[in-house]
Amino acid sequence: MLQIVGALILLIAGFAILRLLFRALISTASALAGLILLCLFGPALLAGYITERITRLFHIRWLAGVFLTIAGMIISFMWGLDGKHIALEAHTFDSVKFILTTALAGGLLAVPLQIKNIQQNGITPEDISKEINGYYCCFYTAFFLMACSACAPLIALQYDISPSLMWWGGLLYWLAALVTLLWAASQIQALKKLTCAISQTLEEQPVLNSKSWLTSLQNDYSLPDSLTERIWLMLISQRISRGELREFELADGNWLLNNAWYERNMAGFNEQLKENLSFTPDELKTLFRNRLNLSPEANDDFLDRCLDGGDWYPFSEGRRFVSFHHVDELRICASCGLTEVHHAPENHKPDPEWYCSSLCRETETLCQEIYERPYNSFISDATANGLILMKLPETWSTNEKMFASGGQGHGFAAERGNHIVDRVRLKNARILGDNNARNGADRLVSGTEIQTKYCSTAARSVGAAFDGQNGQYRYMGNNGPMQLEVPRDQYAGAVETMRNKIREGKVPGVTDPAEASRLIRRGHLTYTQARNITRFGTIESVTYDIAEGSVVSLAAGGSVLP
Repeated sequence: MLQIVGALILLIAGFAILRLLFRALISTASALAGLILLCLFGPALLAGYITERITRLFHIRWLAGVFLTIAGMIISFMWGLDGKHIALEAHTFDSVKFILTTALAGGLLAVPLQIKNIQQNGITPEDISKEINGYYCCFYTAFFLMACSACAPLIALQYDISPSLMWWGGLLYWLAALVTLLWAASQIQALKKLTCAISQTLEEQPVLNSKSWLTSLQNDYSLPDSLTERIWLMLISQRISRGELREFELADGNWLLNNAWYERNMAGFNEQLKENLSFTPDELKTLFRNRLNLSPEANDDFLDRCLDGGDWYPFSEGRRFVSFHHVDELRICASCGLTEVHHAPENHKPDPEWYCSSLCRETETLCQEIYERPYNSFISDATANGLILMKLPETWSTNEKMFASGGQGHGFAAERGNHIVDRVRLKNARILGDNNARNGADRLVSGTEIQTKYCSTAARSVGAAFDGQNGQYRYMGNNGPMQLEVPRDQYAGAVETMRNKIREGKVPGVTDPAEASRLIRRGHLTYTQARNITRFGTIESVTYDIAEGSVVSLAAGGSVLP
């Protein structure tokens, strides 16, 4: 029995040793093969690389290729048809084969036309400069490989080496040149087809799942995955920046939607939303169905977070969606945010300080007392009560500008809040309004100058951007009127008001009322949210401070009040 066990152990150990030896043998063979290939083809590759760099430096890369191709074609015909090669016979494969590769190399010189076709799809030569450099490197390397192939018979004659061995060596170099040229041609063709396919798909398909589409492109084209993704991202980003495409990050990944198609679909849906004052989640889902052709998970997430024609409000009977068209029929607790329907008399100005209960009123009073404490007292009490301050007190001092009496800080709060959202969305956003320049922009987002106006109604938000004396639009930038950012829930009314202003000739340089939708920018915040940012202790104000890095949490937890 012990002998059998010992034999099994030896057998297992033997197999393990053989496996290790086999792996070592494979690794050694691979390294040896790589070294041989480097010795054989490395010099030609290095020569091609150096030639490409030098010709690129002197801006003669394509012209040098033309002269090289013409010279190569003349020599190839002299060898193949006239028998001028001392070691090769005319009209044989050995002499004629160079005509084939030289002609193929000449075809590669059509690269400017290929690049022009790629440019038509939105990719510039600078975007693919690395790939173009590699293309020319392959072109020049192929000629050096052909030269090595042509020299092989001469070496056999000169050094008395086996002609058969050198024939195979010459054929190997020629095949390497042929493969190099074919590979370069296939790469530039694949790049052209990829850009065409992306552009065509974006034109024809209104809805695309980013991840699945990118995976499909990477599988369909013989390009490195990283290059395919880079080209794809460039073309997607261009269309998003031009406003032709929208991107939504939803439950099962990112989705791309044609903007014009999206606007048409959502315009009809937003009209349907006006028919009722509010909708439960199930009612909204039934009404919306899947009009955007999203997956079920993405569709539910879109309804929950991305609808721009209204917002979710917490009613006593549960969460309900209300169109911005009916927002004036609501009143919202200034403390907890609880919402109820309030049919106020005509021309009645809504009370911005409505509270749903005495508890909410007492909470707001306590918050106001905290806010009115002296600065040093607040910092001292906050530390004593466990409030964690993540930045120096000047952050709070900066934010304090928004807590203005009488609601005068709403515009500043909206400006800051919208700025944070743009930064979170990875946009190149910068605050300009702090310099208080007369009629200057408040923000700069991706090169666009923006003026922010948050007032209680759409008409007032738009009207605040016009001069009180001559009624002309006050905010003019280098490229004409600046975009006017208004509350998210006032967008439709603001566009209509701006159309009327344009018809009245009060927007310099703009005569088409349709331009109103371009001049009015939908803010990320509603008027209520901007107002609540200016109120100490509300969810929006604490969220703003978190984003700014001022207040992160309470050590004790459980309350936002010390």
